[in-house]
Amino acid sequence: MAAELGVAPARCAAVGDGRSDVPLFGAVGRAIAFNATAAARAAAHVAVDGTDLRAVLPVLDAWLEP
Repeated sequence: MAAELGVAPARCAAVGDGRSDVPLFGAVGRAIAFNATAAARAAAHVAVDGTDLRAVLPVLDAWLEP
């Protein structure tokens, strides 16, 4: 999708929770592990725990600030 839109992977963020997300985490500019396994946490830039996916929004806001 990023290539289709002409967006560099470094300007993309990914949110995931498991081992299958690790390759994607290595390809994006900001990887966020949400309620994640140890493997995903180790591969992510930051880990967030919570009961609502909106808990990742402050991380995205901080990353996007100029």
